[in-house]
Amino acid sequence: MSKSVCLIAGGLHDNTMRLQPWRYLAEVARQLKRQGHEVSVISDGVEGDDLATHRIPSVSNPCWQENRPLRHAVEAIQPDVLLWHIGLSSLLHQRLDVGIPIPTVGIFTSPIYQFRDLARLGVGRIVRERGLTAVHTAATLTPNFLLRRGLSQNSHLQRLVVQTETTRTQLQQAKLNLLPISVIMPGVDKVWRNDVRTSSSELRQRLGYTESDVVVLYFGSPARLRGLHTLIEAIQKSSASNPALKLLILSRRHAGELMAEDAALRDLLNKDGMAARTQIISGFLKPENLVAHLAAADVVALPFELVPSDAPLSLLEAQALGKPIVTTTIACLPELVANGPHYLAKPADANSLASAITAAANDLCRNTPMTTLKPRCWQEMGESWSCLIQNL
Repeated sequence: MSKSVCLIAGGLHDNTMRLQPWRYLAEVARQLKRQGHEVSVISDGVEGDDLATHRIPSVSNPCWQENRPLRHAVEAIQPDVLLWHIGLSSLLHQRLDVGIPIPTVGIFTSPIYQFRDLARLGVGRIVRERGLTAVHTAATLTPNFLLRRGLSQNSHLQRLVVQTETTRTQLQQAKLNLLPISVIMPGVDKVWRNDVRTSSSELRQRLGYTESDVVVLYFGSPARLRGLHTLIEAIQKSSASNPALKLLILSRRHAGELMAEDAALRDLLNKDGMAARTQIISGFLKPENLVAHLAAADVVALPFELVPSDAPLSLLEAQALGKPIVTTTIACLPELVANGPHYLAKPADANSLASAITAAANDLCRNTPMTTLKPRCWQEMGESWSCLIQNL
């Protein structure tokens, strides 16, 4: 049975649609529509996406002030179900209720960190990169009883949906499981499930790599908290025992911008011949081109030191290609790579990361058999969401 569904989510616009959590939120709306439901979105983002979006100045609904435009938008849509994007901070100051008795599901996308996870980064880095760390630091330092109180006061919430078992377990451990919690994992685009072995072999040759090279690939934003600087140190350490190691960086920056902005990165690449074994490709690659570059590599390294949002899609995308993945033990990352060949390192630890890279390279040289269960596609995720909506 189809239903009218309304998603409330801030920040949905062209610049964020590729990133988590907005990609997941957008796909929830798209896939529910494809499953036959009538779907509307209320957001404060800009025009330009493919969703039927009602634009209002803000979707924030603080406890101390009613958001009348939000309420009027919901009244105009008259949905059967509300989906509301929330995080830990939402439980402290948001009223997840527009004053209309509509069954409401909270889509919870925040990783939950312990104090030791942030302490590992050091006060200096937390302050310097406060754009990414501030929300997580505040949530980590907030007593759990305040979060529980905020959750209990939102009586219209019927259920929480999270993307990983890790986050569900963390909510339970923090005694924030006052509501049923469902896990609906994200999917990957179909392009990641295609066979690109022939084209990737040709691309590997064009990139200048030989069959004996062990190409370690990093892709995404070069922000320090994604671990690129630590990865360069780790490759330098590992290459002493394995000179065949090469590093390919697909930087989501414009050409020249990365090196111009980051003096520390320049210093790392100029150390001990790292520049000679490192290749940087800047800019936003088309999906097919990005897939081909990953397929041409031997190992994918994504050593996050802090995960801004739950369930980074890059790990699932690399896994869909059957690539060995080197990542860290932070947040949900071990869960995301569990269905394929993977190697775990301590976050922000170059020695631990070097050991993981060495292990991955050694297994490749030994032709160790590796099996992978491919992640599901977005349509399969949508089917799970449709089932949940129909059973409310």
